[in-house]
Amino acid sequence: MIDAGTVAVVVDQDDLQARGVLNWRVLDASGPIDSGEFTVADDCGACQLIESLLPLLETLVARGHWDHIVLSAPPAMEARPLASSLVALLPEVVVDTVTCVVDAVLLVEQLSGDELLDERGLALGLPDRRNVAELTARQIEYADVCVLANAHRAKAPERLQNLLVHLNPRTTVVAADPVGVPGGPVARTGRFDFEAAEAWAGDLAASDRLQPSADGVTTVLWRSTRPLHPARLNDALEDIVDGVVRSRGVVWLANRPTQRVRWESAGYSASLGTLGEWADTEHLAECTVVATGMGLDPAKLQSVLDACLLTESELASMDWEQLEDPFAGVL
Repeated sequence: MIDAGTVAVVVDQDDLQARGVLNWRVLDASGPIDSGEFTVADDCGACQLIESLLPLLETLVARGHWDHIVLSAPPAMEARPLASSLVALLPEVVVDTVTCVVDAVLLVEQLSGDELLDERGLALGLPDRRNVAELTARQIEYADVCVLANAHRAKAPERLQNLLVHLNPRTTVVAADPVGVPGGPVARTGRFDFEAAEAWAGDLAASDRLQPSADGVTTVLWRSTRPLHPARLNDALEDIVDGVVRSRGVVWLANRPTQRVRWESAGYSASLGTLGEWADTEHLAECTVVATGMGLDPAKLQSVLDACLLTESELASMDWEQLEDPFAGVL
């Protein structure tokens, strides 16, 4: 139910694949007010959605009829770029709460697989090569409130709640009842803190990400002051992500001695990207990775990662920059 002081904007992507459009509806306590569609071209669908949404939200604010706007974004739209745009471009709008809904029955599967959004018909345009695990993890990591739907159908809902807290200690987990009604507040909580949300989403690896292990959920921190052998790291990728639902960090590749390299994995997919030069930071070159998993064996993960490091003899005698570069196509 929508109260008299609230207007809702609902965007869905039901027609995105067939017609290349996102449908939107505006409704308040009196019923539907307006509707239309945003055209999505073949480039950044998420960027176009934000560009189209902002004028609509500005118009609703200018009318002055409502105190609150509830925005329901399509499944593939990440909360972080949307909230960042609102904070930067619509200062008259105060972001109150970022809420995501996860299905208790599907959560582990969504966080553990390698299926692309495109394979589920959820991609926001042709260039969108994100996978379901990556999207799910990022939504959880940015949310002030995580609604656990179908909790009554899950075998171990407490374990799922613990997993959500490991992925984002900032979040409040609210279980929904069998008919889908949340058991606690999911809006107007006043909990959104832009700086805290950005820090958590942007901090790739730090000790404050560690949470107490319980119900089979474990988060571990791995560090090394030695660089990684790129070929051995590439060969070990499957073993590194085995049992890990989410990992993030910064690594030092021996053949790229000056470059900070972002490490990120979700489910069975891992990715690397550039983060600038070590000389531009206050840190000496090192490797730091935080990994969360269910049934994760910390000692095994440590052993797999340690085996990817340069040995003492390689450190002393090898020309690092001449090593084979299996990541040349992505870095």
